[in-house]
Amino acid sequence: MRRLVMAAAFLIVPFVIITCVRSAKAVSSDELAQQVEKKYRSLKSLSVDFEKITRSEIFETESKIKGKMLLKNPDKFKIDTKDETIVCDGEFVWSYSVENQQVIKNLADRSENLFKPNQYLANFRSGYVPRLTGEEKIDRTRCYKLSLSPKEEDVFIKKMTIWVDKKKLLAKKLEYTDSNDNQVTLIFQRTKTNRKIKDSEFVFQTPPGVEELDLSE
Repeated sequence: MRRLVMAAAFLIVPFVIITCVRSAKAVSSDELAQQVEKKYRSLKSLSVDFEKITRSEIFETESKIKGKMLLKNPDKFKIDTKDETIVCDGEFVWSYSVENQQVIKNLADRSENLFKPNQYLANFRSGYVPRLTGEEKIDRTRCYKLSLSPKEEDVFIKKMTIWVDKKKLLAKKLEYTDSNDNQVTLIFQRTKTNRKIKDSEFVFQTPPGVEELDLSE
């Protein structure tokens, strides 16, 4: 009888291992990428607090700053920190530097050297090849680790990795290297979806005394 039990155990263990392996590979890279894009495109709006860590290889510096990000589909966004504000209403982009006391206005489709969260969260497959490279915990949340490689060489973001909440399919962390070899890490917290956000949030009002440089004409 003991031999039968042991034999059964040897049969069960490989079955469990095979099942676990199949489960871990249940989602392919492209399937996951499609699900993430679909999730972000389905949202009416999103607001999230973030910590931004920027490392410069050229100047060997590291800076940290906290801020808030607002998104409204399909193409409106606002990124606000104490140092700068970047606002896009879908047609125009305003980049306001507090230190320089200057705001630069440009057409959205001309602003290539700019991180556009809508594009890189809801439509990244158009310019990047996704690859599922594992799973990690971010703030005790189980996440897929999705690495993106550009399809073309001449791009602003040379590589990117997104850590996606396995249950909610929303980014918990995002890391990219830009064309200036700056490594930027965004850690997201307190994500709120489908809250009512006025369109006026995505139109920048230049403060008094601030120079406005209009490159959109």
